Amino acid sequence: MAVTDGTFAPADLHAAPGTLPARGLPVGRFSPSSGILRAWQRMSGLWASGPAGRVLARVIRGHIRRAYGCYIAPTTHVGEAVYLPHPVGVVIGDNAVIGDGVTIYQHVTIGQDGAAGRCPRIGAGATIFAGATVIGGIEIGAGAVIGANAVVKTSVPAGHIAVGVPARILPPRPFAHEALQTEALRTEARR
Repeated sequence: MAVTDGTFAPADLHAAPGTLPARGLPVGRFSPSSGILRAWQRMSGLWASGPAGRVLARVIRGHIRRAYGCYIAPTTHVGEAVYLPHPVGVVIGDNAVIGDGVTIYQHVTIGQDGAAGRCPRIGAGATIFAGATVIGGIEIGAGAVIGANAVVKTSVPAGHIAVGVPARILPPRPFAHEALQTEALRTEARR
């Protein structure tokens, strides 16, 4: 994750300073999203450094919980340009994978199912709305949308929408495949 001057953007993207490149949203140095992700970066690095670093990582984890009201496990894999506009109540469990450009709203839970202990993988550009629960060893495809208060226990294909309790999968959004193809071409061009 590239962190420069409070913005989360890959160095090779030519986005306006202080914006989230995928959506043109303002992400300032003092936004909750950037503060949480900077603290999570430090915590994750300390956690990986060994037993002595884990003590400091726990202090940072406590700060994140008190200051922002959310929990992101130190072993979570977080991509670039992840956006948490309202981080209160967000819980992201151990070993979850959050792709690039994912937007996660308030009171979202992403975590393990009780028996197998596997965490979900969230694809690039997915949006998870308020109160949603995504659990188990499932995959949320690129550009997928998880509706508010949905309980998702099955994989969601790219560009599709999951709504309800338990979640049912709706057809892809209009033009979603074109947007995903355009983004894939941009990614390939940067490499």
